[in-house]
Amino acid sequence: MAAKSFFIIHSKGLTDKASALAEHLRAQGHTVYVPGVQTKQDTDELTICTANREAMSRADEVRVIWDGTSHGVIFDLGMAFAMKKPIRLEYVIPKSMKGLMDRLSKLENE
Repeated sequence: MAAKSFFIIHSKGLTDKASALAEHLRAQGHTVYVPGVQTKQDTDELTICTANREAMSRADEVRVIWDGTSHGVIFDLGMAFAMKKPIRLEYVIPKSMKGLMDRLSKLENE
């Protein structure tokens, strides 16, 4: 596989999982941007979102690690969608709205 550039959208509480994924992808020769690590966080929200948008615009693909509640992840997903970036879900905490919806959908099929 040719080297790609990845942007990892992640919840603040899951930065360790994002960093582990980044390490794995970098070991395969890819370029990776982890906003919770690489975007300066001690500034205002607009500056953070602008920096993330610029980094995401250079990515070939977006990966998502979500706690099921982070509004920042939802915002970044909207940007990825608007930019028509391929999006791949890597991890969602099982006890989340997604987990609940998965369980509810299985109940309807029983």
